[in-house]
Amino acid sequence: MEELQEKIGYLRGLLEATQRDEAETKLANAMMDVLDVLSRGVGEMREELSELNDYVESIDEDLNELEAMHDEEGPMDFLPEEEEEFEDGDYEPEDGLHVLRGDGHHDAEAFIGALCPECGRMFFVRAEEDEQSEEGDRFLCPHCQKEVPLEPLNPENTPIAKKVAPKE
Repeated sequence: MEELQEKIGYLRGLLEATQRDEAETKLANAMMDVLDVLSRGVGEMREELSELNDYVESIDEDLNELEAMHDEEGPMDFLPEEEEEFEDGDYEPEDGLHVLRGDGHHDAEAFIGALCPECGRMFFVRAEEDEQSEEGDRFLCPHCQKEVPLEPLNPENTPIAKKVAPKE
């Protein structure tokens, strides 16, 4: 980088030392300005490349450490201990299917899906409303506007889509 700056400085000195007409001087000065801009750009790219190289080296060192741990201890398990011993029989299904917000928040508001016995369309009730309701409470279907009892979705009454064979 310093070599490039030195050569540009040398050219600038030659330009100033030689006598030219006004048009040639303007053209030569403009070319020198372009060279200065290019030189600064190359310097910035070299700095960024150096930073990127340092980052890649740190990732490589971390990977080497993980590989060494893997070789010493066998395959690594990244699950917390309480999740390691999960078995299918441990899951206790609840009364209805619950739909949570899909943005990954743990404090997401829960909903209970239900089918309207009048129009057959699906609607949702906030889980907190269902917990506060008593047996026999009725809800207003948002589709047919009729008061209906809450019948939470379960494997027996849930409409399941079936895959359609592609048309040939």
